[in-house]
Amino acid sequence: MRVVLFILSLFALPVTAEIRCDTELVTRGATHHEVRERCGVPLSEFSFIDYRYPGYAVYVDEWLYDMGRNRFRRLLQFENGRLVRVDVRDKPGRIRRSRGE
Repeated sequence: MRVVLFILSLFALPVTAEIRCDTELVTRGATHHEVRERCGVPLSEFSFIDYRYPGYAVYVDEWLYDMGRNRFRRLLQFENGRLVRVDVRDKPGRIRRSRGE
């Protein structure tokens, strides 16, 4: 069982709350302005409102950064204007195919 868990952990991509842009480190709690100042303009942006429970809405922004050739992309998630999460995504140009193709 431990071996199976170890092997599965190798395939899991880390989720953190920090990102390094050149020599600048951006951590959890940074604002949109701080991230844009240190990392530049994102590749894409997506915004929506997440209604967590009645009467409580969270404004969510997701920014995708291309970190350069042969480096994994990063998806930054902001809630109410503050960085809360950084997900690791596929490298540019990599195409995932579903089973059966």
